[in-house]
Amino acid sequence: MQLIRAPRVPSSGFTLIELMVTLAVAVILAMIAVPSYRTMTLNARRDSLVDALVASLHYARNQALNLDQDTTVCAGTPGAGCTGGQWASGWEVVQAPPAAVPVVLTTHALQASSTTPTLTAVQGSSGFRFSGNGLVTFIPALSGGTEFLKVCDSRGAAAARAVEISRSGYIQSSTTPGLAPDGTALACP
Repeated sequence: MQLIRAPRVPSSGFTLIELMVTLAVAVILAMIAVPSYRTMTLNARRDSLVDALVASLHYARNQALNLDQDTTVCAGTPGAGCTGGQWASGWEVVQAPPAAVPVVLTTHALQASSTTPTLTAVQGSSGFRFSGNGLVTFIPALSGGTEFLKVCDSRGAAAARAVEISRSGYIQSSTTPGLAPDGTALACP
């Protein structure tokens, strides 16, 4: 009796070696991409904080000019009022009409975590009062004509950015990480 064999059909699929090579290539690509993704994420968080701060400062100055009333950007936990808090908690934009209760126009809270950038005033200001003519009074009073708010993260001074506020009401942020807008090097704790 003769055995009938089915014709040999080529198998479709991957061999174990092909699968292992594909996985090795995927792992190598992931090892290259993960550090870049982390840097991109840290840069985005830092830049977002700087942009929000600059927007709040411009908003306060515009409100002071438009309504001819003092408007203050002050450090601290939003909702606590301008009580001399820390910039690391966030800030509020408050308008204080004469002989009236101060009105909170906007707030920005910072959530404390290991990946949240820190915000500190270089000379220790806890707020900025914009007058109806656009000029700035530092709270507390400072001897210099400018104050810098620096934004640092886990990468230190090399990746830090700063926002400069001058007495004339001019507000600018640094574009080069590690340097203040005036070109001086930043230091992070």
